[in-house]
Amino acid sequence: MVIRDTPLLLTAGEFGLLPDHQPMTMENIPKAPQNYEARILPIPRPLFEETYARLAFITPPRTALPVKAFDLPDEAVALFDFCCSPESLAKLPTPVATVRLMELITWFALSGAVLGVQGNPLLQHRLRQMIEADPSRNWTLGHAARSFNMSEATLRRKLAAENTSFTETLSDTRMTRALALLQTTTLPIAHVAQEVGYDSPSQFSARFKERFGINPREIRGDLGIFERIGTEVEQIRRDAVSIWG
Repeated sequence: MVIRDTPLLLTAGEFGLLPDHQPMTMENIPKAPQNYEARILPIPRPLFEETYARLAFITPPRTALPVKAFDLPDEAVALFDFCCSPESLAKLPTPVATVRLMELITWFALSGAVLGVQGNPLLQHRLRQMIEADPSRNWTLGHAARSFNMSEATLRRKLAAENTSFTETLSDTRMTRALALLQTTTLPIAHVAQEVGYDSPSQFSARFKERFGINPREIRGDLGIFERIGTEVEQIRRDAVSIWG
């Protein structure tokens, strides 16, 4: 994968830390005809900042770039596997689940993977963060404009200056959230559609294929048919950093 012209190569069994709000080019290259599994665990940035504040030996880099975790111990790998299961974390009280994620962040920091400092986010990133908190809501330009204390015309103009629009940001945020749900859960596709604001599964499937060039059902199909998959994506789910393994 490449983020801000910085490549990060991970082979089987390796782990990396991907910064938030950074467009990336990601390429999975399995050894045909074998299947493969690549997992992403999104974690809210504030948890990283709170964890680092408690670790006096951590000085976050000034620039947020992808970084590899070296020699991650078995205990940390097991914790990553646990946290990757939404059902596992959902069974825990919120304070306990938070501590588990902070423990994982600490393991990564001890293995050399420390999240860099975040610059001032673009308006479209702030909008994305707001939508990601509740993607099923019936979002409108008016809702968003009021949240940012600006007129609809001003919001539209500011987003246009960033080469995007409210509709485009809303759709892309929902679709990347849907992609994460399809890859990390066993929820029925109709349920995934509702989670990202679509009452019609067929409409959701059409929009998903328009965005990613593949039907939702194919995401969970036989991965052995792909010898090389290249997908350009933006950061998935919440104002989140991704731990990759």
